[in-house]
Amino acid sequence: MEDKNVLYHFLRDDCSEEERNQLHTWLANDLDENDANELLLSIWNKTANKAKSSIDKERILEGVKAAVKAQTTESNYEYSEIALAAPKQNKFTSLLAVMSILIIVLAGGYFLTDRNSVNVDQLHVARQIEKTTSKGQRSSILLRDGSKVTLNSETTIIYDDNFGLDNRRIQLNGEAFFEVTKNKNLPFTVTSAHLVTRALGTSFNVRDYVDEEDASIALATGEVKVNRTDVSLKEVKVILTPNEQITVDKTSKEWSKTVFNPDYVLSWKENNLYFNNMHLADIIKTLERWYNVNISVVGEGIEKLKYEGTGKFERQSLENILGSLGYTMGFESSVNEKQIIIHLTN
Repeated sequence: MEDKNVLYHFLRDDCSEEERNQLHTWLANDLDENDANELLLSIWNKTANKAKSSIDKERILEGVKAAVKAQTTESNYEYSEIALAAPKQNKFTSLLAVMSILIIVLAGGYFLTDRNSVNVDQLHVARQIEKTTSKGQRSSILLRDGSKVTLNSETTIIYDDNFGLDNRRIQLNGEAFFEVTKNKNLPFTVTSAHLVTRALGTSFNVRDYVDEEDASIALATGEVKVNRTDVSLKEVKVILTPNEQITVDKTSKEWSKTVFNPDYVLSWKENNLYFNNMHLADIIKTLERWYNVNISVVGEGIEKLKYEGTGKFERQSLENILGSLGYTMGFESSVNEKQIIIHLTN
């Protein structure tokens, strides 16, 4: 994860002022208890065993407790020495870990490590891995942890080369179906522009295209926790059970939970298309992405045309789909290789 890499540079004392500000913002706004546990565990796993054995955990814990207590009465702090201890499993110690990071960084002091305890040079800055599909393309990826990701057209996922070892974080732009293997120690997290999904072992669909009005998460099996990417809305969480879907209106920022039909919402994985009460403009975007074509509209009134009801098109050609839609919605179309023209007749 990029923020984690910035932290590693911060520990080395070689990050820029911009990176330092980025880290401050992340710790202040986005870091929660699970993130802190994962972050500290990541650093702990990259620390040499010899270094771990020399850490005085009790001294460190008492120092953190004192720092948390002092936070209630003081606004500025200076610390000369602190080391990273192995993350504890109870909630109280996890909270102390989060607060200690916040106190040290936000107070403007230095995050220093005991040189006899943690060899910072051994920390590995993760390399980012990016997988992308273009228009008209769909693909499947088997991840290191055994999880499978199916990418729809024009979709990008980004994860680091430590995925499956000390984290299972993925950034998404587009649409993908995730089949997640169980690992209670490493939650599987998918972050898109508007939604964050956390799961241990389940399968779900995330759709968040930059050019669409809505973003959604549909759960096929298991259970997931969903919250917003937007920091100001992040505290609101929703738990989904199978066949439930959360949809966010990107303009109003309102979200709603509904029951969905898997045969329709997940039909794209079988190379099938379905449209449910969609405006023609949105259907055109889907067809362009799906068939890797450009569609032009001649005439006025496109904003009034809406496909009422639900239609599923199983592995049909673009010509057949346009013919069916045109008959229902009242338009004609002509196809010339990859250039398609829709003539509005109403």
